[in-house]
Amino acid sequence: MLPWVIPLILLFSFEAQARRPLGHWTELVPESRAHRYFGQADDLALDPSSIKTLVWNIKKTQKAEWQREFLNYSENQDLVLLQEGFQGPRFNSTIERLPEFRWDMAVSFLLRKSNRAATGTMIGSIVPPSFVLAKQTEDFEPIVNTPKATIFAKYPIAGTQQELLVISFHGINLTSHSTFQRHLQQARAQILAHHGPVFFAGDFNTRSQARTSYLMSAMSDLNLTPVTFKNGDRRMVWKFTRNYLDHGFVRGLKVLSAEVLAEARGSDHKPMVLELAFEQENP
Repeated sequence: MLPWVIPLILLFSFEAQARRPLGHWTELVPESRAHRYFGQADDLALDPSSIKTLVWNIKKTQKAEWQREFLNYSENQDLVLLQEGFQGPRFNSTIERLPEFRWDMAVSFLLRKSNRAATGTMIGSIVPPSFVLAKQTEDFEPIVNTPKATIFAKYPIAGTQQELLVISFHGINLTSHSTFQRHLQQARAQILAHHGPVFFAGDFNTRSQARTSYLMSAMSDLNLTPVTFKNGDRRMVWKFTRNYLDHGFVRGLKVLSAEVLAEARGSDHKPMVLELAFEQENP
């Protein structure tokens, strides 16, 4: 038996059937109240020729180097997509130093031991969104019995009637393949309903080849192209299978540059920075 099979079997054996979290650790939030926002953005629209973007699973701001790196990497960005965002005092005091951003969050759950601080996916933007949706998964992570949450937002693009759909995604992890498929179907529904450009990125938890293959096939069906990072081999991998976890996908956008910030130490995941440009469709 392959060495990584036994740990996965043990993890799957804990897959949750209940829909209540471990009460002394976490607290659920109804999906109807999962969207939170804070901060104010003053720009009217994104620049179609240059949309600078940071994507990062920040591991709930736990690492000592996180604050310094986050402030550095967020400088001059137009969009910041976070996974494992954590609305605790350290994060809140840090984003106060980034007054140009509006932040939208999809809450996965609250951590009781951290004064009920919310965790989930986030999008920071220099432009106010015209539309925001927070979606939680039907399925729950094992042991902690909590959902994953995805934040969707649309932003106007200067000089065009089209809007950019941005999705910050944190894939459901230690569960069966079918739960991963259901999670991606939530994103698929929003992408199908949107007729403009799309940027879809985050930590997809594609720890197996089956998950990776399903993701790539689903993106192809939606006419989304995977982003090629010039040092993509420095992305986070699942330690048992060496599959990459972090990805970016685009539709209706040109990737001007894409790089993994391999020197970062502020999380177990490496930040990804991109510069995108809107591709106007020919009449």
